[in-house]
Amino acid sequence: MSKIIKRIKTELFYLKRLIEEGYGPSYWRAYFKNRFFGNYLFTYLPRYDYVADPDLEMHTICSRHGQGLWMFAWMLTSFLFHSKLRPVVIIHDDGTIDKDTEKLIQSKFPNTKVMFRDETTKRILEMPDIPEIIKRSRLECHFFFDKLTNALLFSKAKKLIVSDSDILYYGEPTEVVDFVLGRSDCDAMAQRHIGDDIDFILRMDDYYTNKYDLRDNKVALLNGGYLIIDKDKFSIDQLAEYLTHTERPLNDYFIEMEGWTCLFAQVDYKFLSTDRYAIKGLLNNNMVMKHYTSPRRYEMFAYGIDMARKSMR
Repeated sequence: MSKIIKRIKTELFYLKRLIEEGYGPSYWRAYFKNRFFGNYLFTYLPRYDYVADPDLEMHTICSRHGQGLWMFAWMLTSFLFHSKLRPVVIIHDDGTIDKDTEKLIQSKFPNTKVMFRDETTKRILEMPDIPEIIKRSRLECHFFFDKLTNALLFSKAKKLIVSDSDILYYGEPTEVVDFVLGRSDCDAMAQRHIGDDIDFILRMDDYYTNKYDLRDNKVALLNGGYLIIDKDKFSIDQLAEYLTHTERPLNDYFIEMEGWTCLFAQVDYKFLSTDRYAIKGLLNNNMVMKHYTSPRRYEMFAYGIDMARKSMR
């Protein structure tokens, strides 16, 4: 019952925001199509096949509920179209993906693999060289943290794009392409929050905070929903050290973002332009990518997906 009430509250919030911001009839039509019929429309998408680059992986989480398949489809399709990159795509199971859903996804995107939580957890627990704290975290952590742990433990690629599925592309992400092709002078890149006021509190102990100078590091501006990394610069030992010193509960919603933030603090990272890789603000010609985070998800359905489709014509 609590899940139903939560869904009703979410829908009412989105509808309220549409009315408050003056979205007219054309937006309402797009909203209801994308919000309530997307997963049905997913079944009619054409097959998008290509020869994948084994040195590039895109890691994401996709839900079978809430039009998650539809969001994933347009995140991936718009990325493939505008970047011309060809990653192996890894979906980390959020608990709603089953084998039938995996087959449906692979019928449209053959280069996609699903990492099921039960299967990967069993593999991790059986790996002899993995620190015990990582094994314990897997049994207790929020499923978002799987994306970080799985990427470091199982990925075979040199470059990784770690992306939420509520992201759409509208132009060539040249900074991302340059990084993947080895034309950048940093170890990692990330989307960042707007402004310099850090409102995400890292709950690390004093030893770790002082060791990596976290109080004066702008790394806490990182948004964990969009990262690009050189995997060779990140290690299992870094992950184990983070878990040893965090004071955040492992089942906390923000455990993954804090983990990536602490790992980024140890490498040469850069933030992507907030004008080109946007979170807030209406879509404009300067944006090559927009992240429709939960408070702005209604924008993705009202115009984001349809505009992404239009940009690909």
